[in-house]
Amino acid sequence: MKKVIYIEIDEEITSIYDRVKRVKQNEVFLVVPRKAILFQSVVNLKILKSKIESVGKKLIIITSDRMGRHLAEQIGLTVYNKIEVEELRAPSEDNPKMRIEPIQARRNEVIKDLPRRSKEKKITIGELIKDFREKTKRNKNSSGDSSNSFNFVRPNSKLLVLILVISIGLFGLISYIAFPGATIYIRPKFDNISHSVNITLADKRQNQNLLSQNKPHVIASEKITTVTKQTKVFNTTSKRFKGENAKGSIRIVNTTSDEWTLKKDTRFQTEDGIVFRIQDGVIVPPSSTDEGGNTVFGEYNVAVVADPFDIYGNPVGELGNIGAAKLIIPGLSKYNQRLIWGESSEPMTGGISDFELVVMDEDIEAAKKQIEDNLILMARDDLRNHIDEMNRLNQTNLVLLDDRRYLKTELQDLRISDDLEGGQKDKFEVFAQIKAEGIAYDFDQLYSLLKKEIKTRTHPDMRIKEGSINSDTIIYDVIDEDEDTGQIKITATIQGIEEYVVEPDEEAGMRFSEKLIEAILGMPVPEAENYINNLSEVDAVQIKTWPIWISTIPHIPDNIDIKEMSD
Repeated sequence: MKKVIYIEIDEEITSIYDRVKRVKQNEVFLVVPRKAILFQSVVNLKILKSKIESVGKKLIIITSDRMGRHLAEQIGLTVYNKIEVEELRAPSEDNPKMRIEPIQARRNEVIKDLPRRSKEKKITIGELIKDFREKTKRNKNSSGDSSNSFNFVRPNSKLLVLILVISIGLFGLISYIAFPGATIYIRPKFDNISHSVNITLADKRQNQNLLSQNKPHVIASEKITTVTKQTKVFNTTSKRFKGENAKGSIRIVNTTSDEWTLKKDTRFQTEDGIVFRIQDGVIVPPSSTDEGGNTVFGEYNVAVVADPFDIYGNPVGELGNIGAAKLIIPGLSKYNQRLIWGESSEPMTGGISDFELVVMDEDIEAAKKQIEDNLILMARDDLRNHIDEMNRLNQTNLVLLDDRRYLKTELQDLRISDDLEGGQKDKFEVFAQIKAEGIAYDFDQLYSLLKKEIKTRTHPDMRIKEGSINSDTIIYDVIDEDEDTGQIKITATIQGIEEYVVEPDEEAGMRFSEKLIEAILGMPVPEAENYINNLSEVDAVQIKTWPIWISTIPHIPDNIDIKEMSD
């Protein structure tokens, strides 16, 4: 029985073999289109013929490909250029219905003969070639040289080894030159940079013409006015002493060789700050030498009375009843205090504690000063709060010119009781009101101007480090004011960090990269790192190579990448 199988133009011999092997017929007609892969090599035909014959089938080729017929005839296959099956003569090759067309070959087959998934393991081309060579070798050994057998000439093994070694060497050389890569991570050197700009704050009501010209260093400003009030309660600090002062006597000691004159009410003070005063002026005799040659200090006993209040303003009273103690003369220098002093050998007596709080003139003046200072601080906060409310309503970013010279305040009201002075009160109340006036300006405009200016002042090979400029670094000084024109001139300074550009994305980085790569091509990695570290643009460097065992920088510039080291 015969079987006709149509193959495709690009069908492999493994697929053809599988299809032929599955058919039950022993005689198989293989219809092959022109320029099919099967006809590209006589080896393909030999392998296919051998494998099909090994399963007991006869292969007959039907093709209109002249070269294919020639190759098939060479290896002993029966070849036709048209189909003749079951003794029925096939139509002429010129009949378009029966013309063998590779793209329609599958549609001429019976559906049941289409390739199906086989449970058997598929045979690869390599296995087919191996089986073919082994069978050829066995046939050659068994039948000797035959005119009908195909003689496969085995190539010289030494030549193959030589070719293989040369190929591996060439591949290794090409890989060594072309494949290795290196990535250089660089942390660029950086430096602090600051820039100052003279700016004019122009009142927008008085300088409309100037502001309409959009001059770069002129920023609009406006006056902000608030009224601040406060009622504050103060504690009375002045005290009227109603008790008795302690009394007693002290001995004044003079260690110098001269008399020492002390006037009336000269103070003598204890370590605790209690003050005693002599009631009369005295002359303290000098020191002398006795018969034995010993120095005898001059002494003078004098009566003293304690002050009502100590040096801290606290009532003394019974605290003045001190025992034996050494007293200094606070009106003298430290040096003289070591030359003359007082000593109490007996306790002071008579001190009685009793006082009352009285509002004195100094209390009132201190309260006035304190409430006015408080109102100035409150007025600055009120101005800022008023500006914040303006910003919220108008979607602006005005800020107060933070200079006390331009925070003008006027005390509008101050009220205290008329009978306050001399009154016996623990506390008293003061009311005050001030008017405050400040200058506000557009901070966004100032910040934008300073950022733009500082970026133009960087080194040609450097750039401003991302995120290094912020509004907190801005400081300014007022250098001039013209009240008539409503203009204030300030010098504003902003700070940032500039760093060298090392990545080739920018022009400066491209120049640096080209110079660097040219210098380190083929250099050992440690030597390259040392070289790069010594460059003025570099703060730190790390080199990573691929593959990891590569210890030198590649020789091809395109295989080297330069990236900025992440912080």
